[in-house]
Amino acid sequence: MSDESRQPHAALDRDSRTCKAVKIERLLSLVTKLSGARVLEVGTGAGYIAAYLSGRVGSDGAVSAVDVIDQRQLRDGFEFQLVTDTTLPFPDESFDICISNHVLEHVGDRSAQKHHLGEIRRVLRPDGWLYLAVPNRWTLVEPHFRLPLLSWFPRSMRDRYVRWMGRGSRYDCDPPSHSELATLLEDAGYKAREVSIEGVKVVGEIECAPGFKRWLLRHSDLWSRPLRGILPSYLFVACRWK
Repeated sequence: MSDESRQPHAALDRDSRTCKAVKIERLLSLVTKLSGARVLEVGTGAGYIAAYLSGRVGSDGAVSAVDVIDQRQLRDGFEFQLVTDTTLPFPDESFDICISNHVLEHVGDRSAQKHHLGEIRRVLRPDGWLYLAVPNRWTLVEPHFRLPLLSWFPRSMRDRYVRWMGRGSRYDCDPPSHSELATLLEDAGYKAREVSIEGVKVVGEIECAPGFKRWLLRHSDLWSRPLRGILPSYLFVACRWK
C-alpha cells in the first residue's frame, strides 16, 4: 500500500457505493448485527459506505475508516485516518466488524496480503467478523483496467499488456486465485464462510429492475455454482479462530 507507483482505483460515485453498502449490510446480517457495532472500513475510498454504515450502527456504535489516499466525497458520520501501509493504527480487539472491500489485491504481494488480513484479525474482537470481497483472478474482464484476461497472464507479462493497451505503465494489482485466497484466510487465522452466491442474489434484488436479469441473479443457485470460477468477485464473511 505504500508503493507510490500504485494508482487509486476507488469508485467515487454515490449510487454504486450506496448499492455496495446495502450489499455489505445484507451479507453481514447473515452472521451478525450492525446495531451498536464498532465498525472499521479498510480502504474507504469515497466514504459513502462508511457513512451509510454509520447510520446503521446507531448512537451506540461507531464507524472508523482508513485509506492510503484521502478521496472522500463524504466526510460526515465516521472517523478517518490516513495510513501508509497495511499496519492499522488501532489497539488490539477494537472492532466488532471490519470491512475489506476490494482492497486485498491492492496492498502488494502475498506476504503483504497476509499482513493485511493479520492486522484486521488483530483489531477484531474475539467474536468479531470480517467482510472480505476480492476480485476473481480468473474473471473474464479485469475490473480495474477493463482489459480481457489481464490477470490471467503471468505476472511478468501483465505490465506489458497494460502498456500495450495504453492503460498506464504497470499492473499494480495482484488478485489471488480462489485457492490462494482460502490459504491466505486460513494462514491469517480465520474461519471463513463463502457468500459469493448470496452476493449475486443480493445484487439482483437491489440493483436490477424487474425482468429476466433480476430473475436470473435472484436464482443464481441454478447456475452460479458450476460457473463459480468466472464470477467477478469472491465474497467471504470470516471470524477469528478461538
